[in-house]
Amino acid sequence: MQKLKIGDTVQVTSGGERTKKTNRGKILEFDRVKDRARVEGLRLVKRHVAKGRDRANPEGGVVEKPGTIALSNLALVCPKCDKPTRVGIRTMKDGDKESKKRFCKKCDATID
Repeated sequence: MQKLKIGDTVQVTSGGERTKKTNRGKILEFDRVKDRARVEGLRLVKRHVAKGRDRANPEGGVVEKPGTIALSNLALVCPKCDKPTRVGIRTMKDGDKESKKRFCKKCDATID
């Protein structure tokens, strides 16, 4: 089971983005081969887009979009205690079914 998922709120724990005022954001996508993630509003990079058939930007120009951040520099923010935390995984039993759930290691709250 993955410890981070798309849509999770994460905080940057090290690197250049850590010192910024807003160092939290939601995960937009993963690159599992390189162990990196795109986080909304963090590590913005500028890309020069040529004029073309692109519906989002038909006239071209300079576009800002989020770059990638290493997964080792991200910590999940617990929805209950609102602090960056490590994530543990528990096996929960529902009758004859077993399912895995993520939990906060600081406040012991279930995340999923």
